[in-house]
Parts: sequence; C-alpha cells; structure tokens
Amino acid sequence: MSPEVQVKAVTLTHGNIGINRVQRNAVSILNVIADYRRSMKIDDRMELPVVAVGASKPLEVQQVTAEHVHGKDGLGEIYDDLYKGPADWASQLLHETEMTTNSRKAFKTTSRDAADEILYQLEKAPPLSISICAVGPLTNIALAYQRNPIVFSRAKRIVIMGGAIHEAGNVTPTAEFNFRADPHAADLVMSASKGFEHTPEGYNHRLDLIQQGKQAPSHIVILPLDAAEDGCVTRQDNEKYIRPLRKTNSLTSFCNALMVWVFTKYCELLNTDSLAVYDAYTVLLLIDMIADKGDGPSEDFNQLWQYKYLDLRVETGGIYTQGMCCYDRRAGPRELAWGSPNQVQVMLSGKGQRFNQMFLNRIFDAKIAKKEFNSI
Repeated sequence: MSPEVQVKAVTLTHGNIGINRVQRNAVSILNVIADYRRSMKIDDRMELPVVAVGASKPLEVQQVTAEHVHGKDGLGEIYDDLYKGPADWASQLLHETEMTTNSRKAFKTTSRDAADEILYQLEKAPPLSISICAVGPLTNIALAYQRNPIVFSRAKRIVIMGGAIHEAGNVTPTAEFNFRADPHAADLVMSASKGFEHTPEGYNHRLDLIQQGKQAPSHIVILPLDAAEDGCVTRQDNEKYIRPLRKTNSLTSFCNALMVWVFTKYCELLNTDSLAVYDAYTVLLLIDMIADKGDGPSEDFNQLWQYKYLDLRVETGGIYTQGMCCYDRRAGPRELAWGSPNQVQVMLSGKGQRFNQMFLNRIFDAKIAKKEFNSI
C-alpha cells in the first residue's frame, strides 16, 4: 500500500492499553494485512517484518492508558462481536514457533526485546539508512538510546507522533498522550538531537562520527498535535468510501469494524464528526522525508510542511505540566536556558486534505480525483 517503505521491524510498547492487549492487536493487524496481500495477489517476496515485544511500563512514572477513548481492547472493542482475530495470537508470538514451517506467516519473531531489536536492525544496516517511526510512548526508543547511544545514532532519523507545542494537550490541558505516557523517555529522546545540523556539512559530520565508531547527533522529528489534527477522516468519508467496502476483503472488513466505534462512542465522547488519524499522518511525513538523506529538505518538502527547529524539552515532574513540551519562548537575545540546546525538527502544519486523499486512495482505493480532492 506504501511501496516507498519496507518495514523491517514492528516494536510493541504500552500505550492506550496494556502490553498484553497490544500484542494481540499487533498479531491481528499483521494477519489482516497478510490475508489482504494474499487475496489481492500482491507480490510477497518482500521480507516479513520482525515483531519484538517491548516495554510494559514507562521508565519512571505510573502507567496511564486510554480505554475510555479507544475501548478496553484499544481497537474499539471489535473482539466482542465485529472481529474475532486469530485464536492462536499468543502462540504466534512465541519465538520457538519460528522453527515450524508455515507458509502463511504474517511476521517473524525474535528472542530480542524491542530496544535490542532496534539496535540490531540499525547495526546490521548501512549507517543513516533506517528511519524509525514512533507512534506510541517513546519507552522502547529511549531504552535503545540508553543501552547503546553510538549504535542508536546510526538511524537516519526518528519520526515521532507526539507532543503539543502551541495547542492544548489531549490527555491533560498541557500534554499530548504519547509524551505524557512516558515523559522521561520523550525528554531523553529529544536530547539525542543535540548538535544536529540539517545541512550537507551536518550530514557528512554525522557520517564521519559513525564511521569512527563515535556517537553522532540524531535527527529527531516530531509531528505534534499542532500539525496532526488536520489529518482527518470524516463521517462523510466513512459513508462514501469505507462502509461500501465492508465485505470486500480482510482489510476493509477490519477497518469497518474499527469505524463502528469511531463514529459512535469516540465522536460522541470528543464531540466531533471526524477522526484525526495521527499515526497514519506520521507515516506520510516519514514517506515525504525519504528523499532527504539528512542533508536538508527539498523545495517540494518545504511546500508541503511548515516546521521549526526548537530546543525542545519535555517536562518530567510537573504536577500540572507533566509531559508538556517546553522551549524558550522569550524574544530577543538571551543566554541558553538549559545548557547545550536540543535541535528538534518540529512540524507545525501540513496539508491535511492531501493526507485525506492519499489515505482514502491507498487504503480504500477511493480513486479521489485531483478535482474532487481540491473541493474537499
């Protein structure tokens, strides 16, 4: 569906629900995709992704979840009636089952945990060739950075859905869920950007450091609520493009099961008529950045996204502000507030209509023409 990207690994962490349910959801989704690819006779010579189970709790704070928003299973309670999923989901994750012959596998397993799998994938690949897309709390990413910052810095970039810069939070008045769910991890990952320069000279410097076996600055990119909120699927989209396909194949059937909760409980709770598809919008951002090897964005990219580089920090201990994105907002010359600055690329706006078109066309084959898209 997105041929620009080859998924090497999927790492699981705590999030809207606990890790056990996250594991079931991951197995279900990957099986749905595998069934879809087989039914559509899509070339399956592509290597299967590895699934690595990661952190079950944040680095330091008490775990927070969001069952009241996403349902007790995190997927709108689809397992109650709308979608049963594979009954053997738990055994599919056992690494020992890799020794069995199964031509219908949806993924590969590993004995490594998520943080070690991240490091393993980075170490065996050429430097600055693998991007990490993080759409949950950053615990696994932070653990990988803690365990081996030198290998971690081999990542081309880390594209993150998280944070709220000028907008209000969505889980507290000041914090977005992913950063609030593990603020210590988020703050640590932001710090990996110290010294980053988005220029040809900066890219060559990173490459030189890595080739010398030293830690290089990381390219940290975040898509906060400020930019992510306009990447939506509306109730009208659902009725026109998604519901008519509910019995077409495994993927559209699964997505329709999800949308039942979205356009009843979710929209009612949040008093909205649309779903902001944060995670998919983050993947679009990653795809748009593929051509940028780390030496600077293209003119085309700059037409699609507005951004700033900020010395971004994440509040770890505030009573009212835990998980809040902080940067020095004072105008005029000033001394550095917190020592050596972070250099995080923060997306401030994108083109949500373009996302809507691409999402509906790629996942649901909506065939929205350019003329129709411009009128959305």
